[in-house]
Amino acid sequence: MPQPPSSQRIAEIHGLRGLALALVVVFHLFGNGRVSGGVDVFLALTGFLVTRSLVRRVAASELRLADHYGRTFLRLSAPMLVVLAGTAVLMVAVMPRSMWSSTLREVAASAAYVLNWEMIRSQLAYGAAGPSASPLQHFWSLAVQGQFLLVWPVVVVVLGALARRRLRVVMAVVVAVATVASFVFAWRLGAADQQVAYFHSWARFWELGAGALLALGLDRIRPPGAARPVLAWFGLLLVATSGFVLDGAALFPGPWALWPVGGALLVVLGSGSSARWGPQRLLAVRPLRFVADISFPLYLWHWPLLVAWLSWTYATRTSLLAATVVLSGSAVLAWLTHRYVERPVTRIGPPFTGVVRLVTVPVVLAVVVGGTLAVTGEVERRDAARKAAAVAAAERYAGCIGAAALDPALTDCERPSTLIDASLGYQAPDGSACWSNKERPVALKVCTLGPKTGYTRRLLAIGDSHNHQFVPAYRAIAESRGWRIDVAGRAGCHWNARDRVGTPESSVELCDRWKEKLAAYIASEEGIDAYVVVHSSLVSVEVSPGESDVEAVSRGMAEAWATRPDPSVPVIAVQDSPIFEGSSALFARVVQPCIDDHGLAAATECSRRRETVVRDDGSLGATRLATNAHHVDLTSYFCGARRCSPVVGNLEVYLDGFHISPLYAETLAPYLGDRIARILRRSPGPG
Repeated sequence: MPQPPSSQRIAEIHGLRGLALALVVVFHLFGNGRVSGGVDVFLALTGFLVTRSLVRRVAASELRLADHYGRTFLRLSAPMLVVLAGTAVLMVAVMPRSMWSSTLREVAASAAYVLNWEMIRSQLAYGAAGPSASPLQHFWSLAVQGQFLLVWPVVVVVLGALARRRLRVVMAVVVAVATVASFVFAWRLGAADQQVAYFHSWARFWELGAGALLALGLDRIRPPGAARPVLAWFGLLLVATSGFVLDGAALFPGPWALWPVGGALLVVLGSGSSARWGPQRLLAVRPLRFVADISFPLYLWHWPLLVAWLSWTYATRTSLLAATVVLSGSAVLAWLTHRYVERPVTRIGPPFTGVVRLVTVPVVLAVVVGGTLAVTGEVERRDAARKAAAVAAAERYAGCIGAAALDPALTDCERPSTLIDASLGYQAPDGSACWSNKERPVALKVCTLGPKTGYTRRLLAIGDSHNHQFVPAYRAIAESRGWRIDVAGRAGCHWNARDRVGTPESSVELCDRWKEKLAAYIASEEGIDAYVVVHSSLVSVEVSPGESDVEAVSRGMAEAWATRPDPSVPVIAVQDSPIFEGSSALFARVVQPCIDDHGLAAATECSRRRETVVRDDGSLGATRLATNAHHVDLTSYFCGARRCSPVVGNLEVYLDGFHISPLYAETLAPYLGDRIARILRRSPGPG
């Protein structure tokens, strides 16, 4: 049977575990969305330690499942519940009201150890920290670990009962087959849908399985004494460099995850050496031992604190000050949690043992999950009521609110006496079937608004989220005029021959792939009467010598439009809506309270000078460079001659400062539709 690891090996594995989770924290704070591979190391070590312990105890008939489960999940759940409670407090204190519902659902899913499946269900992607990031997204790995710890003891016990004296051999065969199957599954799912693969429990099992295989074979694998320090140092190098060399969010848990996982296994394989030049001294230094001791609560605390800090300071990315404050605060809270929660629960003795502990832990978790879901239901009910009231008011006063208030032709119009609320935070409007965001591999999604047959005109609307915000307007135009409007959108990406610049690098690369798919689609589609293009004025593209940023955008757009198969099909470039605030957190912190305080008077009290919010997006310049290209400017339906306001015609214009609300977008439909119709009448159309 496997022998208990030596104290030196345990110390080295403990140090490696601390290093891995420390790397996760450091990359979260400074890596701008890059993944360190630390979680992959953590999972591999979990598979190793848990399997080695279980097999030894089953072989010696020492495993008592009730006590094992109770002790294991009490040790995991106690610090987890403390952090979840702290996150709920931070949510109420500093996070936007629009995040409450999703955050509460994530609290419940975390307490039930199913957050990875919740993130798959809600189509969340593992991304960089920001004021709108999920404060609990890092709990996905704890969910995968919890699911493994729930199932694995039963697997070992069942195989022990069937195999008896040949437990280790049978176990090795079963684990090897499952690990290979999981590895192949992760590889194929990553190629089909990387976003789902990243969180999928079965796609992650091979990392746990790799550690389990090493646990089963370690006693028979004895590298020469001189080789063990070499293996350990090389493994440490792989673990430390993984995040710098690989984009884990785009590549893990596929084959490239062998880099950090293999590194961790090499460290374990080479551990226990007596050679003085081995890494055991590094892994046992006092600071790393301290980090290793508090690594679990440090991992749990750092991310919600970082998201809360960014929400409170309305920053869009992590600064050195933010990293310092968050790291310090996380370390203090982690030490307190370790000292007064994590360590005490491991020392609890009779009568809180065995079946009593086994029953108590899931009951407490069930109460937390049930209570959180009940609160979530109430929050969502109130949100739904506010939305329904806003929609009902918009329908009652349709044609008189929003953009219509700035229509000089409408002089006698009834409007409500109060402000119509549209302030629940930015959500991409309906039309997700035509919205591409962080999925890997990139998909060109195209949806159809209006009639699919019998239509009089067919338009293709292309652009980023500033095009997608017009989906309610496009739908109203299509339904009222009998047009078919197809929509193709990609986050941060528009129809431009120049490469986008900015961060993260992975998004730039994905944008290029989306544009390749878009070009192929345009080349293959027939019967399109016009291309409508909209993009954010905040984006930048590669600049040639002597060009300004706006000139580069204009020339890139004109170059892209020139590739359309039929030049007689007009391109209609819609000027980007005014950018009232470029930060959603700043909008929530500064502008939204102004609106809430002044109500209808916010139309003047919260307004800003026109030149500060209206930006040149390059679309006018592009139409001057291209053939059969036309410019539509709707700024007069957002702003007066000198000032622009976040409230127009009893309706809130913005959801986050740079995306307009669906309700306001719909009020633009008559004016956008008229402009497009006039261009189509003048255009010769497809030959």
